[in-house]
Amino acid sequence: MRTTVDATSGLTEDEAGRLLAEHGANELPQPRPPTLLGRAVRQLADPFSILLMIAGLVTLLVLREVPEGAAILAILLVNVIIGVSQEARADQAVRALRTLTAPMAKVRRDGITRRIPAAEVVPGDLIEVAAGDRIPADARVLEASSLGLDEATLTGESRSADKTADGASGSEVLLGDRDGALFSGTLVVRGSGLARVEQTGAHTEMGRIASALEGRTKGPLELELAQVSRKIGMLAIAAAVVMIALGLTRVVRGEAALLDIILAGVALAIAAVPESLAAAVTTARALGSQRMAGLGLIVRRLSAIEGLGATTVIATDKTGTLTTGKLTVVDHVTIPETDLWLAALRCNDARDGLGDGIDVALGTAAEQHGTRLPPGEGRLASRPFDAETRSMAVITDGPLLTVKGAPEVVLARCEPGQHTDRLTRAVSDLAGRGLRVLAVAEKNTTDLDAGGLRPVGLLGLRDEIRPSAGQAVADCRGAGIRVVMVTGDHADTARAVAEEVGIHPDPVITGALLNGPDRALQLREAGVIARVDPATKLDLVHALREDGEVVTMTGDGVNDAPALRHADVGVAMAGDEGTDVAREAAAVVVTNGELGTIVTGIREGRRLRHNVHSMIGYLLAGNLAEIFLVIVGLLVWPDLIIPLLPVHLLWINLVLDGIPAIALGVDRPAADPLASPPRRDGLLARPVLIRIAVRALIVGALVFAAVEVARRLGWSEEQVRTQAVLALVFARLTLAYVARARRWTFEHGWWRGRAVLIAVTAAASLQALVTLVPALGSLLVLVPLPPIGWAVALAAGLLTPILCDLVRRAFGSSRA
Repeated sequence: MRTTVDATSGLTEDEAGRLLAEHGANELPQPRPPTLLGRAVRQLADPFSILLMIAGLVTLLVLREVPEGAAILAILLVNVIIGVSQEARADQAVRALRTLTAPMAKVRRDGITRRIPAAEVVPGDLIEVAAGDRIPADARVLEASSLGLDEATLTGESRSADKTADGASGSEVLLGDRDGALFSGTLVVRGSGLARVEQTGAHTEMGRIASALEGRTKGPLELELAQVSRKIGMLAIAAAVVMIALGLTRVVRGEAALLDIILAGVALAIAAVPESLAAAVTTARALGSQRMAGLGLIVRRLSAIEGLGATTVIATDKTGTLTTGKLTVVDHVTIPETDLWLAALRCNDARDGLGDGIDVALGTAAEQHGTRLPPGEGRLASRPFDAETRSMAVITDGPLLTVKGAPEVVLARCEPGQHTDRLTRAVSDLAGRGLRVLAVAEKNTTDLDAGGLRPVGLLGLRDEIRPSAGQAVADCRGAGIRVVMVTGDHADTARAVAEEVGIHPDPVITGALLNGPDRALQLREAGVIARVDPATKLDLVHALREDGEVVTMTGDGVNDAPALRHADVGVAMAGDEGTDVAREAAAVVVTNGELGTIVTGIREGRRLRHNVHSMIGYLLAGNLAEIFLVIVGLLVWPDLIIPLLPVHLLWINLVLDGIPAIALGVDRPAADPLASPPRRDGLLARPVLIRIAVRALIVGALVFAAVEVARRLGWSEEQVRTQAVLALVFARLTLAYVARARRWTFEHGWWRGRAVLIAVTAAASLQALVTLVPALGSLLVLVPLPPIGWAVALAAGLLTPILCDLVRRAFGSSRA
């Protein structure tokens, strides 16, 4: 059933009621939030969480090691709590978006204008809007009187948008060019109008953005850690199977009990799982977020820190990031014997810094030039800026007519002569630099439409560029990061800003040209993308990520929110121009709005990413060495059955490994992380795996030699196992220095890693304590050793970095 709307009287109440029942309330969709239990289950489904859960339960129920099992499960609980709290904060994005919709609306029904809750507005309603109103739904303009809207949060343009009754609309027109349409959530800054509602609720442009906010892109490190967890799980199962298979041959020969072999296999599987990795990564992230908060970056999702470190492309919004988001007068041309700034103040509706952005900018510039309106000067008549006349006119005491507006309109009304010709020539120069140009003229008359005006001058305005933007772009280039500008502004303006801050602008493409099968390729290759809408920003993120890039997206408006949510790292700019929607959708919030602050965050992110690489390399190399020792020992040392008992493996992995691993996470290694391109190798890429395997073999071989020395000296079984533990601990502790180095273990500045030095000293002291004190050693099945045992263990520790560096030098730094 079609509804006919009378442009004078609007819908009837009956029709409105029927349409409300048909289309539903004019509200953004409100999905049912997941329960706390549901969020927790989702966190537990993570591969590494599953590994920790299995390891903890097996340690508790099978190996009967209560303290160690409880510690593993406690680590798991902390990770789940952190994950649930982060997810809950991220879901506030859609709730923040709802605050931008109008609580009340003026509608015309049955020929009567009334105020109703915005939620009751239906398609077909006639809405009346005036300065200060927030638009309740997407609508088509029917009447407009100097109507201008602030659409910056939706389109990214800093200047107000003029609206006309015969303006363009429809989905085939770019969002910023729909001058005949009103959008839900935008603000009327001047004039008034009448419009017919076309879309409500989820079908509005704001509703589509809300839908695009659903879901979240996992950061690169999250994906890599999931892969690491799966590979570790397979390694643990394989190690247990090999252990039990080899042990069964001993059982058949009567050299070992079946239960002992099964328990040893289970213990070896647990040894393959670096239980302290989760605690180390969480601690490193938490401390890193605190450090970044002091630098002006609030990290809302901890995984974003490593995402910043892995960034290869920054897609930066122009307005609010490279620029301040506020129009400013950057150039002007004045005719002699005229007062351009006084004329700009007379033809101005801004008051106390509030009003249209252009008027505010002109008022600020006039104040900076020491100009004020004459005391007591009154305004006799005025005509607000209108999209059709493209000018504003004011008559003040005198009488004096002052006109400002588009140069082609104002200069056409000026008297011919050299001054008018001079300004006409200057317009192209200012416009060619991407400036918005206004012409100002005046005449002693009471006629608002008078011709023969005296030219006063030209004003060139643009969004003010941040002083630090150029240096930040240069720093990105030096760090191997490509910067792409994304803006809702026009191509000429975008190019001018890009060139000034140092972004290579070619090719400059606009949203209107991004159609066809090569759309994704055009997006990937663009240096500047102008006249974009939210969907294009989101497509840019997807295109770059599909090409293997790690994308950091910046923005501060509602239009940026979908791209912020789905980028590897979404960075929202705080401040007066920033929106709650952008901040809630982003993973990181920059408190000062500076691109340079993001570059600082990338430096910290690279440092943390290097540290995570170091942690994983350190822990996996040590765990592989343990597996090597147990399996080799099973084959060549029949009298020991296994050289390392389950309690030994748990002690080393949970306590002694955890201390250096956490220290590696907060380490500050030598050299500036921005001095080299971003790392593109994965946590377990082939060269990394080779490097880990080689280091594991070196540690395993040294401990094997230490055990052989003890056996040939005729030591007891307990002493031999203690020798194995002591040598393994010392070798693994010095391995921490090998893992943290970028090239060589003892490269310049290695001694500055105080956290690692303290951790290694503390772990070595703990091991010495439990070895020297019989009461403590008995809990871990350790016994005191003679001096030669200590000497052998220390030799294993000292030889580890030396041998690792020799192999690295012999085969290249990528292999060892």
